[in-house]
Amino acid sequence: MTGQGDLFMALYEVGDRVELSPATDRWMRGDRFGEVVKIGHYYLHVKLDRSGQVRRFVPEHVQRKVA
Repeated sequence: MTGQGDLFMALYEVGDRVELSPATDRWMRGDRFGEVVKIGHYYLHVKLDRSGQVRRFVPEHVQRKVA
């Protein structure tokens, strides 16, 4: 059975530049942009630009790709 999260996961590839959703605490702290470094079964692992940390996000909290 394919869930909605699987459809969102298919939109991303490792190396994509992304912006987080305003619904995340990281976005509110100014850590808004990053790069997808790993795609797991349920989470996107994103290395954030400002802090340099790798954090896990459900695909619904990764708002869009950035050029």
